[in-house]
Amino acid sequence: MKNPSEIQIQVKKYLTSPSQIQKTHERIISFLFHTPFEILIPKLSKFPPSSVYSILNQKSDRVRTALEFDIAGAFPYQTLSEGMEKETEIALANFVSSIEVQPSKKLLVDLLSQKAIQDIIANIIESGIIEFNKKTNPLFGMIQATGLDKQIKSFINLFLPNFLPKIADFLHTTSFGASSTLSKDIVFILLNAPFSELNLPDEKQMLDAEEKLKLLLHQIDTDKKLDETLKNFVSTVQTSFLNRYAKENLIQFLNLSEDDFHQFNVTISAYLTNEFVLYQKQNSIETLLTEIISDIMNV
Repeated sequence: MKNPSEIQIQVKKYLTSPSQIQKTHERIISFLFHTPFEILIPKLSKFPPSSVYSILNQKSDRVRTALEFDIAGAFPYQTLSEGMEKETEIALANFVSSIEVQPSKKLLVDLLSQKAIQDIIANIIESGIIEFNKKTNPLFGMIQATGLDKQIKSFINLFLPNFLPKIADFLHTTSFGASSTLSKDIVFILLNAPFSELNLPDEKQMLDAEEKLKLLLHQIDTDKKLDETLKNFVSTVQTSFLNRYAKENLIQFLNLSEDDFHQFNVTISAYLTNEFVLYQKQNSIETLLTEIISDIMNV
């Protein structure tokens, strides 16, 4: 083929032959699955994260766009749980529970030390003391009349910091221990929660969040330290992975036999071919493919 018109004739012929298209898909999939990771994985550490932030920073209504997607309307059921068998729900909860991340006691103390959380704990203790005394202490009415009950929370706040390590120790032992069902219970709650309970932010909150996101992306874009940190992190993860699996390919990594892979390749390539043909009928890529081949052949 010496000129673009000859190439275009061959491209048109190719695009009307599903068997040829499927053969191409099979070759691409075979290449991906037979190529060792040391060759297949790109050097992502060379990619500058800041360029991604710069692109993301161009759109001015990112938060609004994300929140406009109607999840409740798109999902065919009112809860996630209704969309799966009970056995699947249980298996999912068991899986999440098996990989539960257990925070240290120090982290729990740090979280409990936040003023908002301390206020919640103080209010709970205060309510408990008042209710207990109302039912058991006949003199408590007189104490309330003098206003001394108002000082209960002050006393609680005074001594609460000393109790936080004990509360953290209790949570660490009961809520995150081997016998804890916390993570499993949370999964069941989330799966059974109606989408209608996921209240979206109002207009004012979206505008405020949009402005904060704009400032965040701008800061990230100029943060050279973060840029370097991400590059080093990606490089470290990549090196660690390749130290163990560099000579392996996807077939070996997934423990597939050649027969398993062949069946997978045929099934996936047939699906991709069908989708490709449907797309080609509505959005012709004949010109694009012709130009690419012409570039390759330097025509």
